[in-house]
Amino acid sequence: MRASWITWLPMNTEVEYRAFECSSNQTLSTSWKSAKGYSRQINVGRFTDRYSMIHTAVMTHLQSDCKYEYHVGSGLFWSETFKFNGRTPEDGNTTLASFIVYGDLGTGPYAEYTRVALKDELKNNEYLAMIHLGDFAYDMEDREGRVGDLFMNNIEPYAANYPYMTTTGNHEKFKNLTHYKDRFIMPWNEASKNSSYFYSLNIGPLHMIFLNTYAYFKEKFINEVLTQTNWLIEDLKEANKNRSLRPWIVILGHHPLYCSVDWRIPTYPENVDCQIDAPMLQSHLEDLAYTNGVDLFLTAHVHNYERDAAIYKNETIPSELDTQNMHYNPNAPIYIVTGNAGNRRARNDPTSKTPQFWARYLSDDYGYGRFKAYNETHIYYEQYSAQNKKTVDSVWIIKNRLSYAPLD
Repeated sequence: MRASWITWLPMNTEVEYRAFECSSNQTLSTSWKSAKGYSRQINVGRFTDRYSMIHTAVMTHLQSDCKYEYHVGSGLFWSETFKFNGRTPEDGNTTLASFIVYGDLGTGPYAEYTRVALKDELKNNEYLAMIHLGDFAYDMEDREGRVGDLFMNNIEPYAANYPYMTTTGNHEKFKNLTHYKDRFIMPWNEASKNSSYFYSLNIGPLHMIFLNTYAYFKEKFINEVLTQTNWLIEDLKEANKNRSLRPWIVILGHHPLYCSVDWRIPTYPENVDCQIDAPMLQSHLEDLAYTNGVDLFLTAHVHNYERDAAIYKNETIPSELDTQNMHYNPNAPIYIVTGNAGNRRARNDPTSKTPQFWARYLSDDYGYGRFKAYNETHIYYEQYSAQNKKTVDSVWIIKNRLSYAPLD
């Protein structure tokens, strides 16, 4: 488990941690384990230089059946104490893996619905991790980085107690995603060159792939696109070799491949995301997802909620059985957009009044998703309206086979 934090002055980097509760009958030590980390200076300013120190340290040898407490700092200066669960479920483990999922969360009043709801949610329910699908703070570099600082303080009550897994969005574009790269240190791989722009995780029955979709929209990132795409091809190939251990493949990114155009209004500016950008992204990623049997594609960017059926080449692909809230043995990826956590605009984007034939549910309420993998045959997603304090949509995805695509 990695902890990261910021100080304004240089100081030693250290995290102290210990188990305080385990399901096994082991004797727990009251002494703290210590892990040294590293720090470096970062420039968080936009128009003028403003420096701070980013610290990061990793807690190791964690047990899956234990809960831990920790604090960060050094010497006489320590943070308050936070808590988290131990290691995530191992490969093939059928223990429930549950996540909070959202994108496009700012610091203004329109994010307050989600911030308040999440505090209550996490008091009463346990989740494995929180997933933020890009667009942070609006924008982290604004007011010489103070908006980014405010955002990090706002998410601390849950990001300090749960793994906070992220992808980058278009609002992280300042200085080639500098703030994102500095503030969010995700798992790395050789292809991403320690940038955390794309990576994958194995959690219980899930193989989860996090992509940088922003790169596909900028010619200057052509090399990054080629690198990520080649990595994705190999990652999916490896995931399918291990499909019996992890039958579910989920791709997560910021920009949607599918969302409903509102045909009553002009393309620019309100329809660009769904009418222009989504088809462009399809050209890069859809065939890869379909031919490798990806089960679910979770995205954000459009500031509302939309759940679609199984789709390929803009056509609804029938499952063995489909209802409004269930797909049994889908034959293509299912697409969900959850970009309504609370952006900086005065409202979320109105849902399309001309939803596409593959759209199953749309909402412009502020809120977030709950994603749960129960086992190798059942996953569940529901969308919660933080604004109206109720679940507005849900879907079961059920299968009795490893993949709809042929496995080599």
